[in-house]
Amino acid sequence: MELVDRKKSKSMRRRKKRIPILILLVAVIVLIWGYFYFSIAGNVETLALAREGKKWGFIDKDGVEIIPFKYDMAWKMSEGLALVMKNGKWGFIDKNDHIKIPLIYENAHPFSDSLAAVELDGKWGFIDHKMKIIIKADYEEAISFTENLAPVKKGGKWGYINKSGAVIIPFNYTSAYLFSEKLAPVGVNGLEGFINKDNIMVVPPHFDFVLPFAEGLAPINKNGKWGFIAKNGKVIVAPKYEQTWGFSEDLAPVKINGKWGFINRRGEEVIAPKYEDAFVFLNGLAPVKVNGQQGFINKDQEIIIKFKYDYVDAFYDID
Repeated sequence: MELVDRKKSKSMRRRKKRIPILILLVAVIVLIWGYFYFSIAGNVETLALAREGKKWGFIDKDGVEIIPFKYDMAWKMSEGLALVMKNGKWGFIDKNDHIKIPLIYENAHPFSDSLAAVELDGKWGFIDHKMKIIIKADYEEAISFTENLAPVKKGGKWGYINKSGAVIIPFNYTSAYLFSEKLAPVGVNGLEGFINKDNIMVVPPHFDFVLPFAEGLAPINKNGKWGFIAKNGKVIVAPKYEQTWGFSEDLAPVKINGKWGFINRRGEEVIAPKYEDAFVFLNGLAPVKVNGQQGFINKDQEIIIKFKYDYVDAFYDID
Protein backbone atom coordinates (compact mmCIF):
# COMPACT_ATOMS: atom_id res chain seq x y z
CA MET A 1 0.00 0.00 0.00
CA GLU A 2 1.44 3.36 -1.00
CA LEU A 3 0.66 6.65 0.69
CA VAL A 4 0.73 10.05 -0.88
CA ASP A 5 3.51 12.10 0.45
CA ARG A 6 2.84 15.73 1.19
CA LYS A 7 5.41 16.68 -1.34
CA LYS A 8 7.59 19.69 -2.04
CA SER A 9 8.21 18.69 -5.66
CA LYS A 10 7.38 21.16 -8.42
CA SER A 11 5.59 18.29 -10.12
CA MET A 12 3.01 18.36 -7.34
CA ARG A 13 2.37 22.10 -7.57
CA ARG A 14 -1.21 21.65 -8.71
CA ARG A 15 -2.14 19.17 -6.02
CA LYS A 16 -3.50 20.26 -2.69
CA LYS A 17 -0.83 20.87 -0.07
CA ARG A 18 -1.01 20.40 3.64
CA ILE A 19 1.71 22.88 4.63
CA PRO A 20 2.92 26.19 3.14
CA ILE A 21 4.77 25.96 -0.17
CA LEU A 22 8.13 27.01 1.26
CA ILE A 23 8.16 24.01 3.57
CA LEU A 24 6.38 21.44 1.43
CA LEU A 25 7.51 17.92 1.91
CA VAL A 26 4.44 13.83 -2.39
CA ALA A 27 3.54 14.89 -2.13
CA VAL A 28 1.66 13.93 -1.48
CA ILE A 29 2.75 13.51 -2.39
CA VAL A 30 1.85 13.45 -1.01
CA LEU A 31 3.41 12.92 -1.16
CA ILE A 32 3.96 11.16 -1.67
CA TRP A 33 2.97 10.93 -0.75
CA GLY A 34 3.41 10.42 -1.76
CA TYR A 35 0.09 10.03 -2.44
CA PHE A 36 2.24 7.18 -1.79
CA TYR A 37 1.09 4.39 0.42
CA PHE A 38 3.53 2.27 2.38
CA SER A 39 2.96 -1.24 3.70
CA ILE A 40 2.24 -1.52 7.38
CA ALA A 41 3.69 -4.45 9.30
CA GLY A 42 3.35 -5.31 12.94
CA ASN A 43 6.10 -4.61 15.46
CA VAL A 44 8.26 -2.62 13.07
CA GLU A 45 10.25 0.47 13.90
CA THR A 46 8.54 3.68 12.89
CA LEU A 47 9.41 7.36 12.99
CA ALA A 48 7.41 10.50 12.26
CA LEU A 49 8.73 13.68 10.77
CA ALA A 50 8.04 16.73 12.95
CA ARG A 51 8.79 20.44 13.05
CA GLU A 52 9.39 22.72 16.02
CA GLY A 53 9.68 26.35 15.00
CA LYS A 54 11.68 26.42 11.79
CA LYS A 55 13.62 23.19 12.33
CA TRP A 56 12.78 19.61 11.43
CA GLY A 57 13.53 16.33 13.18
CA PHE A 58 12.02 12.91 13.90
CA ILE A 59 10.11 11.44 16.85
CA ASP A 60 9.05 7.93 17.86
CA LYS A 61 5.58 6.74 18.88
CA ASP A 62 6.22 7.78 22.47
CA GLY A 63 6.91 11.33 21.34
CA VAL A 64 10.62 10.98 22.10
CA GLU A 65 12.99 12.98 19.91
CA ILE A 66 15.10 10.50 17.93
CA ILE A 67 16.72 12.79 15.38
CA PRO A 68 17.26 16.36 16.65
CA PHE A 69 15.32 19.31 15.30
CA LYS A 70 18.19 20.79 13.34
CA TYR A 71 17.33 20.51 9.66
CA ASP A 72 15.96 23.32 7.50
CA MET A 73 13.64 20.84 5.85
CA ALA A 74 13.18 17.08 5.83
CA TRP A 75 11.14 14.29 4.36
CA LYS A 76 9.96 10.95 5.65
CA MET A 77 12.32 8.03 6.21
CA SER A 78 12.12 5.09 3.81
CA GLU A 79 14.41 2.18 3.04
CA GLY A 80 16.41 3.14 6.12
CA LEU A 81 17.22 6.67 4.95
CA ALA A 82 15.62 10.07 5.51
CA LEU A 83 15.86 12.95 3.09
CA VAL A 84 17.06 16.14 4.82
CA MET A 85 18.07 19.65 3.79
CA LYS A 86 20.50 22.21 5.17
CA ASN A 87 21.67 25.44 3.58
CA GLY A 88 19.59 24.76 0.49
CA LYS A 89 21.08 21.33 -0.29
CA TRP A 90 19.56 17.86 0.12
CA GLY A 91 21.07 14.55 1.18
CA PHE A 92 20.25 11.43 3.19
CA ILE A 93 20.76 10.38 6.82
CA ASP A 94 20.11 7.11 8.64
CA LYS A 95 18.03 6.62 11.78
CA ASN A 96 21.07 7.46 13.92
CA ASP A 97 21.43 10.84 12.19
CA HIS A 98 24.57 9.76 10.35
CA ILE A 99 24.99 11.28 6.89
CA LYS A 100 24.94 8.46 4.34
CA ILE A 101 24.66 10.53 1.17
CA PRO A 102 26.15 14.04 1.34
CA LEU A 103 23.90 17.08 1.17
CA ILE A 104 24.78 18.15 -2.38
CA TYR A 105 21.52 17.96 -4.32
CA GLU A 106 19.28 20.85 -5.36
CA ASN A 107 16.20 18.71 -4.83
CA ALA A 108 15.39 15.06 -4.22
CA HIS A 109 12.71 12.51 -3.39
CA PRO A 110 12.88 9.69 -0.81
CA PHE A 111 14.16 6.25 -1.77
CA SER A 112 11.55 3.96 -3.28
CA ASP A 113 12.11 0.70 -5.16
CA SER A 114 15.80 1.08 -4.13
CA LEU A 115 16.32 4.31 -6.09
CA ALA A 116 15.98 8.01 -5.31
CA ALA A 117 15.23 10.81 -7.76
CA VAL A 118 17.72 13.66 -7.36
CA GLU A 119 18.25 17.02 -9.05
CA LEU A 120 21.71 18.30 -9.88
CA ASP A 121 22.53 21.26 -12.15
CA GLY A 122 18.86 21.66 -13.00
CA LYS A 123 18.32 18.10 -14.27
CA TRP A 124 16.82 15.04 -12.61
CA GLY A 125 18.17 11.49 -12.50
CA PHE A 126 18.25 8.53 -10.11
CA ILE A 127 20.84 7.20 -7.65
CA ASP A 128 21.09 4.06 -5.54
CA HIS A 129 21.88 3.74 -1.83
CA LYS A 130 25.60 3.98 -2.55
CA MET A 131 25.13 7.26 -4.43
CA LYS A 132 25.87 5.55 -7.75
CA ILE A 133 24.14 7.18 -10.71
CA ILE A 134 21.76 4.56 -12.09
CA ILE A 135 19.83 6.77 -14.49
CA LYS A 136 21.67 9.88 -15.65
CA ALA A 137 20.24 13.32 -14.93
CA ASP A 138 18.43 14.00 -18.19
CA TYR A 139 14.94 15.02 -17.13
CA GLU A 140 13.19 18.31 -16.41
CA GLU A 141 11.38 16.69 -13.48
CA ALA A 142 11.13 13.24 -11.96
CA ILE A 143 9.23 11.55 -9.17
CA SER A 144 9.92 8.27 -7.38
CA PHE A 145 9.77 4.72 -8.69
CA THR A 146 6.79 2.66 -7.62
CA GLU A 147 5.83 -0.69 -9.09
CA ASN A 148 9.09 -0.46 -11.11
CA LEU A 149 8.06 2.65 -13.06
CA ALA A 150 8.79 6.34 -12.47
CA PRO A 151 7.09 9.42 -13.92
CA VAL A 152 9.58 11.74 -15.62
CA LYS A 153 9.20 14.92 -17.64
CA LYS A 154 10.98 15.69 -20.89
CA GLY A 155 10.19 18.24 -23.56
CA GLY A 156 7.41 19.62 -21.40
CA LYS A 157 5.51 16.32 -21.29
CA TRP A 158 5.34 13.43 -18.84
CA GLY A 159 5.92 9.73 -19.43
CA TYR A 160 7.25 6.71 -17.52
CA ILE A 161 10.60 4.92 -17.49
CA ASN A 162 11.79 1.64 -16.00
CA LYS A 163 14.86 1.13 -13.83
CA SER A 164 17.06 0.76 -16.90
CA GLY A 165 15.98 4.18 -18.07
CA ALA A 166 13.97 2.80 -20.99
CA VAL A 167 10.81 4.71 -21.90
CA ILE A 168 7.85 2.43 -21.17
CA ILE A 169 5.04 4.97 -21.53
CA PRO A 170 5.66 7.81 -24.04
CA PHE A 171 5.90 11.47 -23.09
CA ASN A 172 2.30 12.34 -23.93
CA TYR A 173 0.85 13.66 -20.68
CA THR A 174 0.54 17.14 -19.20
CA SER A 175 0.82 15.69 -15.69
CA ALA A 176 1.64 12.30 -14.24
CA TYR A 177 2.02 10.68 -10.86
CA LEU A 178 3.02 7.42 -9.25
CA PHE A 179 1.64 4.00 -10.03
CA SER A 180 -0.34 2.55 -7.15
CA GLU A 181 -2.42 -0.61 -7.34
CA LYS A 182 -1.36 -0.89 -11.01
CA LEU A 183 -2.90 2.44 -12.03
CA ALA A 184 -1.41 5.93 -12.32
CA PRO A 185 -2.99 9.41 -12.50
CA VAL A 186 -2.25 11.31 -15.71
CA GLY A 187 -3.39 14.60 -17.22
CA VAL A 188 -4.79 15.18 -20.71
CA ASN A 189 -5.92 18.62 -21.89
CA GLY A 190 -6.33 19.94 -18.37
CA LEU A 191 -8.28 16.98 -16.98
CA GLU A 192 -7.06 13.88 -15.17
CA GLY A 193 -7.79 10.16 -15.24
CA PHE A 194 -5.94 6.86 -14.78
CA ILE A 195 -3.84 4.66 -17.06
CA ASN A 196 -2.55 1.12 -16.57
CA LYS A 197 0.98 -0.08 -17.33
CA ASP A 198 0.02 -0.78 -20.93
CA ASN A 199 -0.80 2.92 -21.31
CA ILE A 200 -4.51 2.15 -21.64
CA MET A 201 -6.81 4.82 -20.21
CA VAL A 202 -8.76 2.79 -17.65
CA VAL A 203 -10.55 5.76 -16.08
CA PRO A 204 -11.12 8.53 -18.66
CA PRO A 205 -9.82 12.02 -17.84
CA HIS A 206 -13.08 13.53 -16.62
CA PHE A 207 -11.80 15.01 -13.36
CA ASP A 208 -10.12 18.26 -12.41
CA PHE A 209 -7.64 16.43 -10.16
CA VAL A 210 -7.09 12.87 -9.04
CA LEU A 211 -4.81 11.21 -6.49
CA PRO A 212 -3.50 7.61 -6.59
CA PHE A 213 -5.56 4.61 -5.58
CA ALA A 214 -5.22 3.29 -2.05
CA GLU A 215 -7.21 0.41 -0.64
CA GLY A 216 -9.15 0.25 -3.90
CA LEU A 217 -10.39 3.85 -3.91
CA ALA A 218 -8.96 7.07 -5.35
CA PRO A 219 -9.69 10.68 -4.38
CA ILE A 220 -11.10 12.72 -7.27
CA ASN A 221 -11.93 16.40 -7.59
CA LYS A 222 -14.80 17.74 -9.67
CA ASN A 223 -15.85 21.38 -9.66
CA GLY A 224 -13.81 22.07 -6.54
CA LYS A 225 -15.16 19.20 -4.42
CA TRP A 226 -13.51 15.91 -3.51
CA GLY A 227 -14.94 12.40 -3.44
CA PHE A 228 -13.81 8.85 -4.21
CA ILE A 229 -14.06 6.45 -7.15
CA ALA A 230 -13.47 2.73 -7.64
CA LYS A 231 -11.10 1.35 -10.29
CA ASN A 232 -13.92 1.08 -12.80
CA GLY A 233 -14.52 4.81 -12.47
CA LYS A 234 -17.72 4.43 -10.48
CA VAL A 235 -18.25 7.15 -7.89
CA ILE A 236 -18.32 5.52 -4.44
CA VAL A 237 -18.32 8.65 -2.28
CA ALA A 238 -19.88 11.67 -3.97
CA PRO A 239 -17.69 14.79 -4.32
CA LYS A 240 -18.67 17.06 -1.45
CA TYR A 241 -15.50 17.59 0.55
CA GLU A 242 -13.24 20.64 0.51
CA GLN A 243 -10.12 18.47 0.79
CA THR A 244 -9.22 14.87 1.40
CA TRP A 245 -6.39 12.37 1.46
CA GLY A 246 -6.66 8.73 0.48
CA PHE A 247 -7.79 5.75 2.50
CA SER A 248 -5.41 4.11 4.94
CA GLU A 249 -6.37 1.56 7.57
CA ASP A 250 -9.98 1.77 6.26
CA LEU A 251 -10.36 5.48 7.03
CA ALA A 252 -9.82 8.66 5.01
CA PRO A 253 -9.36 12.19 6.38
CA VAL A 254 -11.82 14.66 4.87
CA LYS A 255 -12.43 18.38 5.27
CA ILE A 256 -15.94 19.81 5.33
CA ASN A 257 -17.11 23.22 6.54
CA GLY A 258 -13.52 24.10 7.35
CA LYS A 259 -12.88 21.16 9.71
CA TRP A 260 -11.25 17.74 9.31
CA GLY A 261 -12.65 14.38 10.34
CA PHE A 262 -12.54 10.79 9.06
CA ILE A 263 -14.93 8.69 6.97
CA ASN A 264 -15.13 4.98 6.18
CA ARG A 265 -15.34 3.41 2.74
CA ARG A 266 -19.10 3.90 2.64
CA GLY A 267 -18.69 7.62 3.19
CA GLU A 268 -19.99 7.37 6.74
CA GLU A 269 -18.56 9.75 9.32
CA VAL A 270 -16.45 7.81 11.84
CA ILE A 271 -14.60 10.69 13.49
CA ALA A 272 -16.53 13.96 13.46
CA PRO A 273 -14.96 16.93 11.61
CA LYS A 274 -13.51 18.99 14.44
CA TYR A 275 -9.79 19.25 13.68
CA GLU A 276 -7.98 22.15 12.02
CA ASP A 277 -5.92 19.71 9.96
CA ALA A 278 -5.47 15.96 9.64
CA PHE A 279 -3.59 13.31 7.70
CA VAL A 280 -4.00 9.55 7.31
CA PHE A 281 -3.81 6.81 9.93
CA LEU A 282 -0.60 4.81 9.73
CA ASN A 283 0.49 2.28 12.32
CA GLY A 284 -2.67 3.11 14.28
CA LEU A 285 -2.05 6.85 14.67
CA ALA A 286 -3.08 9.95 12.71
CA PRO A 287 -1.64 13.47 12.86
CA VAL A 288 -4.25 16.12 13.69
CA LYS A 289 -4.15 19.80 14.55
CA VAL A 290 -5.84 21.54 17.50
CA ASN A 291 -5.42 25.20 18.44
CA GLY A 292 -2.61 25.64 15.96
CA GLN A 293 -0.52 22.72 17.25
CA GLN A 294 -0.22 19.16 15.97
CA GLY A 295 -0.08 15.80 17.68
CA PHE A 296 -1.42 12.27 17.24
CA ILE A 297 -4.68 10.48 17.99
CA ASN A 298 -5.71 6.85 17.74
CA LYS A 299 -8.94 5.60 16.20
CA ASP A 300 -10.72 6.05 19.53
CA GLN A 301 -9.74 9.73 19.34
CA GLU A 302 -7.48 9.36 22.36
CA ILE A 303 -4.53 11.75 22.38
CA ILE A 304 -1.41 9.59 22.11
CA ILE A 305 1.15 12.33 21.49
CA LYS A 306 0.32 15.79 22.80
CA PHE A 307 -0.43 18.74 20.54
CA LYS A 308 2.87 20.58 20.75
CA TYR A 309 4.40 20.51 17.27
CA ASP A 310 4.15 23.01 14.45
CA TYR A 311 3.91 20.10 12.01
CA VAL A 312 3.91 16.31 12.20
CA ASP A 313 3.69 13.66 9.51
CA ALA A 314 2.45 10.08 9.76
CA PHE A 315 4.44 7.26 11.38
CA TYR A 316 6.12 5.52 8.46
CA ASP A 317 8.06 2.29 8.73
CA ILE A 318 11.79 3.05 8.71
CA ASP A 319 12.64 0.24 6.32
